[in-house]
Amino acid sequence: MDFQLAEDQVTVNDLARDVFSRNGDPQRLFDVEAGPDRFDRVLYRDLAGSGVLGLLVPEEHGGAGLGLWEVAGVFVEQGRTLGTVPLWETLVGGVLPLVRYGDAKQQAEWLPRVAAGDAVLTVAVDDLADARPYGARVRARSGTGLGGAGVTLSGTAVGVRSAHLADAIVVPATDEEGTVGLYLVPTTGGGVRRDTFERTDRGLASDVHLDGAAAEPLAEGPGEDRIDWLLRQVWIAVAALQSGVSQAAVRQAADYTSGREQFGVPIATFQAVAHQIADCHIDTEAMEVTYLNALWRETADRPPRAAVHVAKYWAAEAGDRVARTVQHVHGGIGADVTYPIHRYMLWTTQLANTAGSGAWHLQQLADLVDAGEQL
Repeated sequence: MDFQLAEDQVTVNDLARDVFSRNGDPQRLFDVEAGPDRFDRVLYRDLAGSGVLGLLVPEEHGGAGLGLWEVAGVFVEQGRTLGTVPLWETLVGGVLPLVRYGDAKQQAEWLPRVAAGDAVLTVAVDDLADARPYGARVRARSGTGLGGAGVTLSGTAVGVRSAHLADAIVVPATDEEGTVGLYLVPTTGGGVRRDTFERTDRGLASDVHLDGAAAEPLAEGPGEDRIDWLLRQVWIAVAALQSGVSQAAVRQAADYTSGREQFGVPIATFQAVAHQIADCHIDTEAMEVTYLNALWRETADRPPRAAVHVAKYWAAEAGDRVARTVQHVHGGIGADVTYPIHRYMLWTTQLANTAGSGAWHLQQLADLVDAGEQL
C-alpha cells in the first residue's frame, strides 16, 4: 500500500508547519492563556496572510478552492504546536457547510471575510452526540422575527467552542414540522446570549441561548444527511488535531528522557521507560493511519461511517494513553504548569470528549455491526 501523501497535501502541510512553527513560542501560549479571550490574534492574522484560512474557500471568493483531503494535515500541524486559534471550528464547522450548502449570497457575505481573517465561524456540534434527534434543543420558526427575519431560532446550543469570538454560528435546529436543518446565526443580531466558561484545555466555550434569533437556512429540505455529513468532517478534523498533539507530546518525551540522567545514564535507556515511549509511538501511528483512512474514504466517496468512528475512537483512547504516559515519564516536572508538557494532557482531555467520547464512538460501531453494516 502506498502511504505517501499527495503533492498538494505535502505543499499545504509544509505551509502550515511554517506558519505554526514561527508562532509556536511557549511564552506566547502563556500570554494567550492569560488573555481575556484565549485567542492568538497574531497567529490568526498570519494564517490569513499566508493563505491557510482560505484553503477551503472557493477561488471566486478569494481562496484556493481545496477540500478536506488536502487540508486535514493543517490540523495536525496545529496540534503539534497547540496553536490557540479556532481553526477547525471556522474551516470545518463554518466554511465547509457554507461551500456545500450555502447559497450565493451567504457565500459572498462570509467566505471572503474568513479568507481575509476578518471573521470567525463556529458550529454547535459538541452536544449532538447526546442530542437525538438532531437539533432537538433548538427550534426554528418561520415568520417575521427580530429585524424582519424570516426564520428565527429559540433554544440552547450547549458548549459551543469559541462562540465568544464567532461572528456567526452554524446551528442544527428542528422546525415546526419536525424537520431538522442547518441554520446560520449571525451573533451581532438580537436574541443571542452567550454564557462563556473555561474549557479543560484553557480555551473558552459558551452555552448559546437563542431567543428569537435571526437565522438563515443552509439549503432547503430535510437536513439529517447534512448533519451526518458535517459530523463526519468534524470527527476527521478533531482526529487529525489529536494526532498532531500526540506526535508532539511523544517527541518531547523522547527528548526529555534522552537528556534526563539517573545513575549516570539517560533514563531513555531503561526498558521501563523505552518500552512505554515505544508504545506511545505505536499509538500515534495508529491514530494517523485511522484518521487518514477515514479522510480517504470520505473524500473518495467510499463508505465512511465506520471509518470515522474508528478514527475518533483511536484519537480519544490512544490519545489519552499517550498523554498519561508522557506525563508519567516526565516525573515531577510534568506537574509543573510552567513547563509546557502539561498542555498536551489538557488538550487531549478536551479533544477526547469533543463531538463524542471514545466510548460513544465505540457504541456507534457496535450499532453498525448490529445493523449488519460491513466495517
